[in-house]
Amino acid sequence: MIGQTKKLMWGLGINDEDAEVIQHAAGDRFALSCFPIGVTPTIDQLETEEPCLLWISKQGWDTLKTLPASSIAHIEVMSRILIMGGDYDLAELESLLECGFTEIIKPPITESRAREVLLSAVETQNLYQDIMHMTREICLDREILERKNDMLSFIISFLEKVTQHLDPTEILRAAQTELKTLLPVSAINAICWSPQDTTNIHASVYVASSKKDSIANRWTEKLKAHAEGLLGEAVVSTDMNYMGTVTTDILPSSDSLLAVNLEHSGVTFGVVMIQCHEQPQLGKDQIQILQSALSHLTLGLNNAMLYTSAQHDADIDGLTQLYNRRHFEARLQEEDFRHRRYGHSLCLMIADIDNFKRINDSHGHLAGDAVLRDFSKILETSLRTSDYIARFGGEEFAVILPCTPASHAALLAERIRIQIEQHDFVTDKGILNATASFGVACIDLTREEPPVEMIRRADAALYCAKDEGKNQVSILYPDNSLLVAGGYAT
Repeated sequence: MIGQTKKLMWGLGINDEDAEVIQHAAGDRFALSCFPIGVTPTIDQLETEEPCLLWISKQGWDTLKTLPASSIAHIEVMSRILIMGGDYDLAELESLLECGFTEIIKPPITESRAREVLLSAVETQNLYQDIMHMTREICLDREILERKNDMLSFIISFLEKVTQHLDPTEILRAAQTELKTLLPVSAINAICWSPQDTTNIHASVYVASSKKDSIANRWTEKLKAHAEGLLGEAVVSTDMNYMGTVTTDILPSSDSLLAVNLEHSGVTFGVVMIQCHEQPQLGKDQIQILQSALSHLTLGLNNAMLYTSAQHDADIDGLTQLYNRRHFEARLQEEDFRHRRYGHSLCLMIADIDNFKRINDSHGHLAGDAVLRDFSKILETSLRTSDYIARFGGEEFAVILPCTPASHAALLAERIRIQIEQHDFVTDKGILNATASFGVACIDLTREEPPVEMIRRADAALYCAKDEGKNQVSILYPDNSLLVAGGYAT
């Protein structure tokens, strides 16, 4: 067996005399293994024995050239020295030089010549190996650079997509699209609340379904349970948002579900659940990219929830949690335009708590606040989901009733008036009773007029109900005809 410190050379078709001279010239650092003419070393032998040099006779080379190119391709990539015996002309020598031989020598081979050729060939082989090593390093560096460029491109794209919106729904939709290039994502669902909320958490649920169904309910339950586990308390209420990012039924599956708690500056404000259709197999680089992407997603959602909270505070009355006057006026403008466009009836109801100043003066403002909160809840529970309620100002409340004729609006107002009259308002000063007056107006489709005219008519109808003794429902029609119905004087 060849010693581990010796380098192997092959001889192909060389005679014993030349082989002896080559071996003697090579010394103890090399070993020569010879093959007779007609026997070609295989590619497996090349990979196993790893010869550094091939000595080949002219006759051996001529024999090789008769074989199929595929069977000698591995020989042609070796460093080769041709022993040029017999007669030859200049043209043949030039053609042989083009075959890639390191050296061409003519017998008889002397020891000094063999040593000179061997050293030159080894030096060439070492240079070749150095070049190949450098080439592999360059290729590896280039591959690493390309991978890092791909990582950077992904992060830049992800960051751009999740920070160009302040709507959590749009952010989650963008995140799902972008993450599909990294993970086998099926759906992204989330539950978030304002980072500023510390008590009475009101959360928003974002499910990938396009409608409320059993799948959406399953996700909602799982999200709420996870959120309550983070908070250590129940989520007070939730707003549902159906993103419509999937068209198939995708149930939560723990085998391929990634739950990411949303935390910023030490404050937890939600969780995102990424459902995959198969178990993700991530390398170290991909894990780093995913961690970076999720950090950007967290930041984007944090900003969105803060913006949503600020927008909510700007539009919502703090005491009753109903929309405020500013939001009401914008909404009435929208509804007026929509109903005029399609020729649908639209009614506005303004309700006012009777003698509310007396409640504040007699029982205090805290009792008055309790009455206002209860009053707003009665309105909410008495109306359709399509109806719109706002605190119009002080003890006045405005209700927009889409696609509702005046007669139906009057019946609704009367029903609510009776509920309020029979309700016991619980306050810090005990049980109080109160009544309310209602003014109703409807849209005038026969002429163009601003929405403020409907407010003017409803307000005028309300004051008419007050003048008639309060605890009344009054309707003022576009032709200024007045109807007072229901109730009694107090």
